Formats: sequence, structure tokens, C-alpha cells
Amino acid sequence: MARGTYIGAIDVGSSTIKGMVAQKLNGAQTIEVLSFQTVPSFGVRKGMVVDAPKVSQKIVELKKLLEQESQRKIKDVFVNIGGYHIFVKNTHGAVAISRADQKVSQEDIERVIESSRAITLPFNKEVLEVIPKEFIIDGERGIKDPLNLKGIKLEVESLAICAFSPYVKNLIDAILGADLEIAEIIPSPLAASLAILTPQQKELGVALVDIGAGSTSIAVFEEGSLLHLAVLPVGSSHISNDIAIALQTEIETAEKIKLKYGEYIFKKSRKKEKIEIGPNKTFVFPLNKMAKAGKARISEIFALIKKELKKISKADSLPAGVVLVGGGANLPGIVDFAKKELALPVKKASPKGFVNLKSDPSLAVLCGLVLKGFEQESQSERGQLLQRMKKIFRIFLP
Repeated sequence: MARGTYIGAIDVGSSTIKGMVAQKLNGAQTIEVLSFQTVPSFGVRKGMVVDAPKVSQKIVELKKLLEQESQRKIKDVFVNIGGYHIFVKNTHGAVAISRADQKVSQEDIERVIESSRAITLPFNKEVLEVIPKEFIIDGERGIKDPLNLKGIKLEVESLAICAFSPYVKNLIDAILGADLEIAEIIPSPLAASLAILTPQQKELGVALVDIGAGSTSIAVFEEGSLLHLAVLPVGSSHISNDIAIALQTEIETAEKIKLKYGEYIFKKSRKKEKIEIGPNKTFVFPLNKMAKAGKARISEIFALIKKELKKISKADSLPAGVVLVGGGANLPGIVDFAKKELALPVKKASPKGFVNLKSDPSLAVLCGLVLKGFEQESQSERGQLLQRMKKIFRIFLP
């Protein structure tokens, strides 16, 4: 098979910055990973770029590793944006249907979506993306695809995803400072949903929960559309921090304890355990003390998740349940704990369809960015094909 177009993507996180170069073989559905690399993250706090020059330095390092392994030159990348500064607003748009035959055209759809972007925000906030929830034609609601339907007035109910402009600028400066162009900036929860959720789950009603190091993201879908999105300022690194304080040990040791003995956070045990922290050096700690510190933070995270679901009256009415991703989803016992706390079906998930890549929930955002890239490439190819067909038909017109 001939080699296809390759896509570059970078996931800027609080603990690590991940990068991928991937391609699709022509005619194949699976994605071949040419390179996957990670570097430690500096200048990112709770998912937000707070020091652009430091982040640029790490991205330059990551870019070099990716290009060496993939033997591809990376010019532009799809990149995520995270952090609790991201918020959503319901918005509305309306336009007159322009065609003489009163059929809704693609141009009408684009115009009405664009009109729904016109919302009043504080001077330092901006709209990142507008997601249509439903279209309305002459008062008839609940339309998902209005193309070619007849009417006079086209309206749309949308969800505007907004952000704090200085953090958006910091992210842009960090990428451009690494001598890269930005193909598109995608909110982290949306990117993760592209790699994880099925159309059936989105139709029934599902919440994707991404437990990252510095923040936890939530994206709720129903009837195929995004219903709600939120980013909470707590993540899995806060669990490690609390364990480190409780046991009076270093963060690195607390992280090892969390990953190895995390299941005991949800169990009662008075035992003492030990863990190697260096050559011929061990650290002994009581499991109940570790458990108390870890459980308090995890309980807080899921209480905040439940609060977000209550805001949209979905705390107990998501047939497809909750899907956990992110590094925090790897904590042993967290799925059963989440089921009890949320009273909903809960499962952990990892991206599928990527060759040469380990199965890991922490790669959801990065894989979603790559999928977005191939989706855009496919749309571009279809658009070019349509233009060529129009030119051919014009030859036969009188």
C-alpha cells in the first residue's frame, strides 16, 4: 500500500507533554503510529500554559525526538487546550434561508452557526468553538441535519466553548515559539471524546470524564450532541500531593505508592507496607494513613463531577453511563468507587485502532487530536473532489 498523509499532534498536559506522528495507509481504517514521545512538562499549571517560553523549550525537545523517530518533518500540529478557565454558554443564531427554492444550503448552515458565535463576553474571554445542538426551521425544533429541508427561517441552538484569552495566547506563543504552526486548537474533553466515545453512546447519553494530572475534564453528550462541558481544578496529582503530606515523604515516592497500592485507598487495612525508594533503601508506611489521604481527594473529585451532572439534570439519567480516561483512570479500584459515588454505569476506556501504540487511557486526548487531523484531511479531499466534479459538469453545460 502507498503511504498516506501524516499528522502531527501535541497534548500539552500538567505533568507531561505528549507528541505523536501518525499516518493512515491508503484504504486502511487503522492508524499507524510513526512516533510517540513524551517529555516532562514545565510551565503548565492545572492544564493551563502559564510560562510560554518554558513550554516552548519542552516542545522543541519533543519535536526533535518525534522527527528523529518518524523521519518526518513536522510543520504544523493539532494541539489541545485545557484548564478550568474553559467554560460553556448556550447560544442562539438565526438567518433567513437564502435560496430561491427555499431549501437549506450548506452556506445557510455555516451562516447560522457563525451567527450563534455573536455572544457578549468579558473583554478577556473568547469563543473557541461553537457546537450545534439542534436546528430549527420555521419553529420546528429537534432537527439534526437541516440540509435541503425547505423553509423560510433557519435557527440553531448551540453550545459555545469559551476560554480566558491570556491562556489561549500563552498556548499559541508556546507552539509558535517551537517553530511550529497550529493546524487547530481543540478543547481537551472534545479531543478525548473523538478517540473514545461511539455514536451509540453519544446518542443514548454519556459522560466522558478525563482525570488528568492537574485537572479533571467532563464532556456530556445526548442525542448525538454535546450537552455540557466543564473542567475542574483538581486531578490525580493532587491525590499524590495529599499522600506525600500525610506520609511525610517526597512526591515521587507518593506517586509510586499511589500506583502500586492505590487499591487500598478503597479498602480498610491496618497493615504496613514498604516500597523501594533507592539502592538498598526502603520506605515503610501505614496503609490506612495513605488510604485516608487519597480517599478524601478522590471523594472530592467525584463530588464535583456529580455536581456538574446535577447542573444539567443528568446525575441519574445517562443510559450509557460514565467513561473514565486520563492517567487518573489507571488508579486501581477507581471504577468500582466511581460506580458507588455516581450511581451510574462506569467503565475505563483506552483509544483503539492505533498500531504501534500501547493501550492506555492517558492517551485519549492525543489520539483524539490525531483523529481530528485525519477527519479534516478527509473533508478537504472530499471538497477538492466536489470542486473537480463541478468543473467537469460545467464542460457539458450549454
